[in-house]
Amino acid sequence: MREATILLGIGIAIGICISLASASVLENMLYGTTPHEPRVFAWVVVVVAASGLIAAYRPALRAVSINPTQALREE
Repeated sequence: MREATILLGIGIAIGICISLASASVLENMLYGTTPHEPRVFAWVVVVVAASGLIAAYRPALRAVSINPTQALREE
């Protein structure tokens, strides 16, 4: 989970930087919001973070439930 969280944080940081840089270019495509709306950025970060953590949770739970000795014997 730690690795997934680190990668998720890096991806969100890069995504915010790119979206702030390209917001003025996409301004004419936005309807009902400004290009630098903090609430929109916050909601996008929450949704992306939640979906990333949910996607990483199941494999992490499966990895924790496996006995390491048994896994090494089967390999």
